[in-house]
Amino acid sequence: MEQNNFQDFSFAIGGMTCVSCSSFVEKTLAELPGVHFVSVNLSTGKTYVRGDSHVTKDLLFLAVQKAGYTALDEVLSDDDDQKRFRSSLRNVILAWAAAALAMGIMMFLPASSGGFGRRLFDVLIGLIVIVGPGKKILKGALIAIRHHHANMDVLVALGALAAWATGVASAFGLPLQSFAALSPMIPAFHLTGRLLEERLRRKAGKDVRALMTNTHSSVRVVHEDGEIHEIPVDTVSLGMRIRILSGESIPLDGKILSGEGAVGEALVTGESLPVYRGVGEEVIGGTVLERGSLDVEVLRTGDDAFLAKMLTLVEQAQGQTVPLQALADRIAARFVPAVVFFAFIAFLLWGIFGFSWLPLLENLADIFPWIPQDSGSWTIGAYVFVALLVVACPCALGLATPLAVSVGAGAAARRGILFKDGAVMQNAAHLDVVIFDKTGTLTQGKPQVVFSSLSPEEAGIAAALEHYSVHPLAQAVTDWAETMELSIPEVEEVEELPGEGIVGKVHSHLYRLGRPSPDFSKPEVVPSGATIVSLDRDGESVGILAFIDPLKKEAQAAVAKLQSLGVQPVMATGDGESAAMNVAKQVGIPKDNVHWRMKPEGKLELVQSLRGEGRVAMAGDGINDAAALKAADAGFALAEGTDLSLEAGDVVILKGGLARIPETMALSRAIGRKVKGNLLWAFGYNLLAFPLAAAALVHPLMAEVAMSLSSITVVMNSLSLRKRGESEDKEPEMKTLVFDVRGMSCNHCVARVEKSLEPLASRVNVDLENGQVTVDTDQSPAQISAAINEAGFSAFPAS
Repeated sequence: MEQNNFQDFSFAIGGMTCVSCSSFVEKTLAELPGVHFVSVNLSTGKTYVRGDSHVTKDLLFLAVQKAGYTALDEVLSDDDDQKRFRSSLRNVILAWAAAALAMGIMMFLPASSGGFGRRLFDVLIGLIVIVGPGKKILKGALIAIRHHHANMDVLVALGALAAWATGVASAFGLPLQSFAALSPMIPAFHLTGRLLEERLRRKAGKDVRALMTNTHSSVRVVHEDGEIHEIPVDTVSLGMRIRILSGESIPLDGKILSGEGAVGEALVTGESLPVYRGVGEEVIGGTVLERGSLDVEVLRTGDDAFLAKMLTLVEQAQGQTVPLQALADRIAARFVPAVVFFAFIAFLLWGIFGFSWLPLLENLADIFPWIPQDSGSWTIGAYVFVALLVVACPCALGLATPLAVSVGAGAAARRGILFKDGAVMQNAAHLDVVIFDKTGTLTQGKPQVVFSSLSPEEAGIAAALEHYSVHPLAQAVTDWAETMELSIPEVEEVEELPGEGIVGKVHSHLYRLGRPSPDFSKPEVVPSGATIVSLDRDGESVGILAFIDPLKKEAQAAVAKLQSLGVQPVMATGDGESAAMNVAKQVGIPKDNVHWRMKPEGKLELVQSLRGEGRVAMAGDGINDAAALKAADAGFALAEGTDLSLEAGDVVILKGGLARIPETMALSRAIGRKVKGNLLWAFGYNLLAFPLAAAALVHPLMAEVAMSLSSITVVMNSLSLRKRGESEDKEPEMKTLVFDVRGMSCNHCVARVEKSLEPLASRVNVDLENGQVTVDTDQSPAQISAAINEAGFSAFPAS
């Protein structure tokens, strides 16, 4: 729930068959008091509603029911879907059995030569199919008409009934050729097309269903006395200790209390290789423990769990509309009534004036042998009426955008990219500028002490002062001090001075740890670009600490990739000039594009000024960059661990860091191409098919087949996005490397080696006694050796 007390609801709707259905449901829900936003996704069958405190789920469900549809808490399970599939398949088989019988009779005994009995047979067969296997079509049409709107069922039902009515009229002696033999075939073709389309749409939602169905009914709870009992997962409370065995999926978010193992996180991060997890580390519900055994303390349950939040984000993205969809939605909303109107007008025009057009049809009969040119103008009018009703395809038009967006959002989720805004899918395709925050975005956000001129006593005083500080460098000092056996004194009268440091009294002396004095001269031994703090005693400096925040391993490659795509990289940081320029040089950002000592409002102004030059993206941590992220055309929030940064950015990147930004651009371009291709096909098909049917050149059966194929083509084209994502999911092979390392003599050395390898390896094991380091990594031995050497040691592959 947001600060303005809005509530979010997500539920499934059954009974929708085309875009007219979803549009009507969306309109019905949007008219409810207190509802501020509604999105109904036909391709997934899901609805997302945002409303104030007056809106309840019961109210929404009642509105859906009054509209003639069924509201469900969740989409159908795989078992229920199989039951529905078997029922639909049975209807298709029955419809085709009757249609095949009608076609066989029609081939050997034409209606014009069969007399009353022959025509009556066609009428009976058609009626059986329409009210039997085709009753869902008829029911859907009646529901739509009763609620004053029109959908695809209305077109098909009217077409089948019109063809059937010609048989009734002909049987009673009216001068009209019977097309009753078509009345069972039209529902048969339509039911077949709908069955194929639904199966393909079901396949399109496979990624999200994988998130939804990856849940447990029960878990093993370990009690304080060691006894283990299984209880329902929805009764688990925070702090409980649960046990997961090898090969099982992890039911809930938690922290490892004992054990270790390899966890497959592909479902939620897109990382196909298992990741080593040990005591103290967090695991995510929905991931799989591929090897090992874990006891885990439950940290999050229900809607607060990582998987639930991730699913909410994906469903919201799938329900969003992109700017390209607006025109298609406006046309689709008026499509069915317009088709019925023009079909009726064409019937009248052919019936009244068709005799003058018959010679032209006779000339075309050799090319289009199915034209009933000898049957009279009213017969051709009925023929055209039926063809127009069944050839028009609002489904292709309605599915063109939402299905591509839905499949694209699912493919992105597998890669650890979560879209929160539909427009960003279009905006991110052609970015001109990407502004990077430095700390935590280009760098790891975990500063490390790389130089100290303090004595052990002075280092202990520095650590004692930083114990009271919330500054990011304070944790670095604390971590550094823990690797050294220091004596930590008591500090009195502690005060933190914003922008200056922290002060306190130790043994009657006033100490300050913070920014060096203006006349400070950096020693040559301090690494270039390091951040320096000075420890002063009674106003005189006694020594310094130098910090460096290591680069993220993908930073340089990501910036280079963006530059190769024609994107201009810019850095905006609150740090000083030296640290900013050093990082910019390492990652390849031109010095003219570096902005330092910038406050959040300054970053916002920078975004606004650069938007005049093109489309601008902002990449940050989603906290102090929130205003700039919101102002940009595309805001990339880099999540840490299980933090989804739900309130910041248009795109949340869960895994892969900065490398996912150019991937997002590529995926956005692919989605855009599919949307445009789908719309071009849908518009082109209807613009071509409708005039041909109006000119009596399209047989009604051909029209029904073409209509079904049109929708299936759109679905298949959208599904190719999923295959594209699968082809990109292949990761480098993980391997275990062992190195002999010289120069390690203490726990501080071990910590330095571990930190140097943290960005490059999923597991690091340092054996101080034997001088060996073992890593699980997808990097080369040379890269691992170089990282250890940069930490101040000598590494050689073990023999």
